[in-house]
Amino acid sequence: MAPGPKKSFDVEDAVVTAADLFWRSGYDGTGISDLEEAIGVGRKSLYDTFGSKRELYLRALGKYADTVIQRMCDGLSREGTRAISNLERVLGKLQGHHGGSDSLGCLLGVAMGQAASDDDELASVIRDALGRLERAFEVCLKDAQAAGDVRADVRAKDAARNLLALSQGMALLGRVSHGSTRSSSAIRAAIAALRTPSNH
Repeated sequence: MAPGPKKSFDVEDAVVTAADLFWRSGYDGTGISDLEEAIGVGRKSLYDTFGSKRELYLRALGKYADTVIQRMCDGLSREGTRAISNLERVLGKLQGHHGGSDSLGCLLGVAMGQAASDDDELASVIRDALGRLERAFEVCLKDAQAAGDVRADVRAKDAARNLLALSQGMALLGRVSHGSTRSSSAIRAAIAALRTPSNH
């Protein structure tokens, strides 16, 4: 069988562009015509490539996990610095980003807010992405405990879930509340609760 014609657009770039639209407007607020205009291709090309708007949405969420979420995970495991410093730096970057007037929050948070309670496929995609970040928080906390910077009685898994909730809370607040005062105080409280007494 002869190969079909080459696509006239970069598929990965299209996914990134779609992710930005979904991030700004949510799934329901992003129409096919919006995607056509932003990506610069016709409806037939979009459907031929991705199958449906939903399939493109799921790919956009996967791309977000592999880029934005993975960068956070990489920051938490950065070599050459103490784990507690990695944690403080990653949370501080989140605070700075979500405290700005251009914050869009977290694409995963936007997706959670619009997900139907019976949409198991979407829930699985979101859980997998957030689970990746939660595990990175847990490993970072265990490394900080080994270095004596986090209290030995802290349960790393439970604390990691709290930090995941904190990061998502900062992202959601960032969509509606400009300024980093709330996030800053929440981060200080979270770190203070984790540190060993001699390392406050």
